[in-house]
Amino acid sequence: MCNATSLTKLKEEIVKASKRKFVYPEVYEPYYHINGFGDKLLHIIPQDDAKRIWPADWKLIPDFHKGAPTDFKYNTLNARSEDIFTSNTYKKSAESGRCLILADGFFEPHTYVKPGTKTEKKQPYYITLPEQKLFFFAGLFNKLDEELYTVTILTLDANATMAQIHNAKKRMPLILDEQFTDSWIDPTLNEKQIKDLINVSFTNERLNYHPVSNAIYKRGVDTNKPEILKPVSAIDPEMDESRPTLF
Repeated sequence: MCNATSLTKLKEEIVKASKRKFVYPEVYEPYYHINGFGDKLLHIIPQDDAKRIWPADWKLIPDFHKGAPTDFKYNTLNARSEDIFTSNTYKKSAESGRCLILADGFFEPHTYVKPGTKTEKKQPYYITLPEQKLFFFAGLFNKLDEELYTVTILTLDANATMAQIHNAKKRMPLILDEQFTDSWIDPTLNEKQIKDLINVSFTNERLNYHPVSNAIYKRGVDTNKPEILKPVSAIDPEMDESRPTLF
């Protein structure tokens, strides 16, 4: 799963790093923590306009939904990469609606059970690439009209690092290695090539991670602030001993 992300870079930094310009630069503001259940606007490079950055609603709305977008009740913040070609919700997008979703960090919960008890506690972890560099999630989109993109982030089975962090669900978002970003939005790929790409395209860079405040789980708290990214003490001693140093 991945339902909370950050994109803290300035517009100018994103334009330089991505080699693309924003369609609506006035819409973009850096953010430190947003989640798909509330603030849902992400920024994407879509397959049908691969030279520009578009805003997009974080919740893919498929063509078969004929009502208002707000009436679509299914959770499509994430799509299981294993299922995208067998799902009526995602098949069309997997074939011709792939996108790069811009981010420089994301949040996942770690579950800790204190020895001798059955009580579970969850603590959020913030995960980045080295130096918190810009990266791209593999995403799918569907357009509701010419300018309204709706998107979902692909997930797959967790690798060793992410299985240690996201130890209950053991899933992770597909962060594309730089060598595969252009391939992901290549319109000429067939189903087999797309499936093969999913299997090999996860980043080869080290994931940095540290625990952050549980405030991100509380309603009515403004967590879109730089302080939310600061490390806190780990409740799981093993995680505190094993994590790489980020700050």
